[in-house]
Amino acid sequence: MKKIWKTTAAVALALLLLTGCAAPAAQPERPPLQLPEETVQPSAPAPVQPSQPAQPEQSTPPAQPEAPAPVTPAQPQTPAAPVTPVDPVQPEQTVQPEQTPPPAQSETPPPVPPEQAEITDTKLVCALEIRWDKLVGNGDLDPDKAELIPADGVLFTAQDIEFFEGESVFNVLQRALKQNKQHLEFAQSPLYNSAYIEGICNLYAYDCGALSGWMYRVNDWSPNYGCSQYALQSGDVIVWDYTCDLGADLGVEDATGNNQ
Repeated sequence: MKKIWKTTAAVALALLLLTGCAAPAAQPERPPLQLPEETVQPSAPAPVQPSQPAQPEQSTPPAQPEAPAPVTPAQPQTPAAPVTPVDPVQPEQTVQPEQTPPPAQSETPPPVPPEQAEITDTKLVCALEIRWDKLVGNGDLDPDKAELIPADGVLFTAQDIEFFEGESVFNVLQRALKQNKQHLEFAQSPLYNSAYIEGICNLYAYDCGALSGWMYRVNDWSPNYGCSQYALQSGDVIVWDYTCDLGADLGVEDATGNNQ
């Protein structure tokens, strides 16, 4: 028994020795490396903002009591209107188209020189009348011509004369007197570029004074240019008058050149 204990103790001792030889020698501990501390810059203090004064709370106005809605009294019911019997349908009347009035002619048409007149084959109609009633009983009339004047002062009764489109007052006068075998004497006036009427039925200018002579008017208007320059329109009314006062006795205010 003692032998067994000794053997065990020897084995245990041997194990301890082996263990101590195998363990490495303990290394001395190194102190940790110390890093240089960074210099910490002191931070600038943040500016202190002044506090805003507290705004007083606005008080909510008290609610206004709603006004009661007005009560509308009930309207009495209107009795129904009596039914009017419907008239029988009348036949529609035919609407007549409006007639377009003819274009109004200009009261003062511009003169047309004879060399610019464009005469066509279109036939139109105008009226012509020749009067010398201002000579009836006129003491200034040449006595040799007194027997030529009829009592009513009308030499050529108004009548329709056919003419061609573009013809002038002079063309119509010349044709009408020729067809009726009546006397006509005229001369071309360079001043007015027109025919100057010297005499009709042997009654000449100046036979009743220094301001006497023949004048014409168209549609009761006395032009201030020669009869060869007045281009006629269909329906025009031409009147030749013998004046003893340069048109004043005929109601013409400015008769200068009107008898050209």
